[in-house]
Amino acid sequence: MSALIINGYAIDDKLLQQAPIQRCRLSACRAACCADGVWVDWDQAQRILAHAALIQPFLPAERRDPQTWFAELHDDDPGFPSGRYTGTTTVPDLDDPLKTTCIFLRPEDRLCAIQVASVANGLPPWSLKPFYCCLYPLVDEHTDANGERLPYPRLTLDDENDLFARGGDCREACAVAQPIFQVYAEEVALALGVEGYRALCAHVGVAPRL
Repeated sequence: MSALIINGYAIDDKLLQQAPIQRCRLSACRAACCADGVWVDWDQAQRILAHAALIQPFLPAERRDPQTWFAELHDDDPGFPSGRYTGTTTVPDLDDPLKTTCIFLRPEDRLCAIQVASVANGLPPWSLKPFYCCLYPLVDEHTDANGERLPYPRLTLDDENDLFARGGDCREACAVAQPIFQVYAEEVALALGVEGYRALCAHVGVAPRL
């Protein structure tokens, strides 16, 4: 059976499976998905640093030094657009279920300072935020298990990482089963575009939410 391709992405069967889950509530999960920080394409990290003056006012004073925002550079992963990547640093956080969190997570409201700063300055909410963050708990995989580049990037559920298993899974139980991609409609639309998301809904035979 050939892969389902929509707008240049191969749709993993995981996203088509049904499960009795719904999106988590921030008041309950406390942004547990941010506990380990995030990998960021090096070019995107540089773009965040170039907008440091917009972001700094939305962080606690002790987190405003841009030199503390990112870890070391890695230059060996073709899964990132530039082939280079870094990670956001983490800080202790007793309010997080996993007791650490990304340096950009605001303790007062559990929101991302990058996203809050973007909205406050009239930018689209996802314009500066790392793409991996915006897409999670979905992920776009560009290479297979052997490191070989896939013919199409694969849009799938990022459920094989340690963070997901430790509670950063962005879901909670509910009474009615639904396709997993519908739970994360906004993330699917970010990757595929709204029309691509609607095409996926039409393929599965469900009403779109966007």
